Amino acid sequence: MKIQLIGLLALIIITGCRYRQSDSKQKITYATGDLSLQSDNAILQEGFNWAVDKTSQFVMTGKNGLVNKDERTPEGTGTADYIPSYWAGYYDRTAFYSRDFVHQAVGAQIVGLWDENYTMFNTFAANSTEARDWWTLWAFNFDGTPHHIDYRSENKFVKELPAQFELIEKAYKQYLWSGDKRYIRDSVLWNFYTRTLTDFIALHDPNNNGVAEGKGGIWAGSCTYNERGEYPIEAGDGIACQYQATLAYAHMLMARGEAGKAQLWYDKSAALKDYFNNDWSVTDDSTYARGLNKEGVKLTGFGKENSWFMPLKLITEPGQRNDNYLEFIADNLGNGIGTTPTAPHNIEAYTYLPDMYFHYNRNDEGWKWMKYILSVKDLPHERPSQGTNGDYPEISYTIVSQVVEGMMGIEPNAIAGQVNTVSRLPKDINTIKVNNVRFGDYCIDLEHVGVQKSVLTNKSAQSLNWEVCFYGTYNTILVNEIVMHAEQKTINGSKVSFVQVDAEAGLSITAEAQVH
Repeated sequence: MKIQLIGLLALIIITGCRYRQSDSKQKITYATGDLSLQSDNAILQEGFNWAVDKTSQFVMTGKNGLVNKDERTPEGTGTADYIPSYWAGYYDRTAFYSRDFVHQAVGAQIVGLWDENYTMFNTFAANSTEARDWWTLWAFNFDGTPHHIDYRSENKFVKELPAQFELIEKAYKQYLWSGDKRYIRDSVLWNFYTRTLTDFIALHDPNNNGVAEGKGGIWAGSCTYNERGEYPIEAGDGIACQYQATLAYAHMLMARGEAGKAQLWYDKSAALKDYFNNDWSVTDDSTYARGLNKEGVKLTGFGKENSWFMPLKLITEPGQRNDNYLEFIADNLGNGIGTTPTAPHNIEAYTYLPDMYFHYNRNDEGWKWMKYILSVKDLPHERPSQGTNGDYPEISYTIVSQVVEGMMGIEPNAIAGQVNTVSRLPKDINTIKVNNVRFGDYCIDLEHVGVQKSVLTNKSAQSLNWEVCFYGTYNTILVNEIVMHAEQKTINGSKVSFVQVDAEAGLSITAEAQVH
């Protein structure tokens, strides 16, 4: 149900939401520097504000510096002017990596690195060529040239299949956050999306089951992000990322006005998910297979990324089987580095876990891993030359997105002037307010009080449609003292109650689920 809230139009409050003109977008966007958080939980408040500040350390836009610096070439191979970009990968390598970049991109968008994101997406897309069998390169210097430690020739460079697909998924997410139509119209980007989901898969699917395959380790072309185990030909993270890329491509076709083509790709994504749940992942017990080796044998047990990426990318169907697998992942991770034989030794691996658990409204577990990451950020990284854990760029960028997307449940659609929210506060956090969250030409403050009350302030120059959700079944939601009938839907298997509200520019709106 949707309601128009009538009231005197307040003066537009844009203090802290400073505008800037972006030459590349030719539209109004926002400046960085005002995103902040208040909470009754000091660890969260201090950790988020640390992360926002820390992200600026890694921005390379407009600088001149070394290229090809790494642990083997500490002085680099020369200097160059840098393109709009930020560090994404080891801090002792002057490069941005596809795997790190796609995981940092939403956090970067939230702190204002819009031009950087577009330039970096475009760099990866432009380097996917027929001569490379439509692979893009794994890592680039900050001037946009291949980083030499991961590129030795046109026939020999690092390749990890999940990143190829995540670039498509996360480009669509940038479109939703930024409202920048280049993400669905730019010919270089569109060619990359289309070639990856057609020619690339055809070239890398010798068993013809529709799932892109790898050929071994990272130099041959790995099908998994797990670099520290066996080398399957198909992996849970590969198929899961392919699913999300297929779904994102369908969404982008719809946004382009190509509904007929979009439906074909929605059907493809649904078929891939069905194949995964009812064939590819089926084992003799109630768990999931998480890979296929070259002999055709399904792999079980804990496979780190090729285990947790399956529920992370929502290819698993919600229900008891998925719930059991989330518990299986938790058991193998224990309490972090060194606490179980299967727990990863690198802190950056843990940055995916809050994303995964918040998807399923398992808020205490999501917050557990955020707290853990923050608790070890000042300790040395497993690679001494990297510096501290907090000097790994992925840490700060993902803390930002995990609060805003995960805990705050903010999902924008900048083109449509729409934002959805749902409170995912864990038990030991009662209040949280994030200030100056920007998407497209919009800017909001959002506060959650527990899991049954939310306050949105629209600091934009135009009205905004707010779909406010609360987990659980509620007949009514009180919106600025107006009783509204709530509708119900499910988010990843969990029922939520929601209403839609027209939030006028300059106004604050309070929504509270009513318990009868």
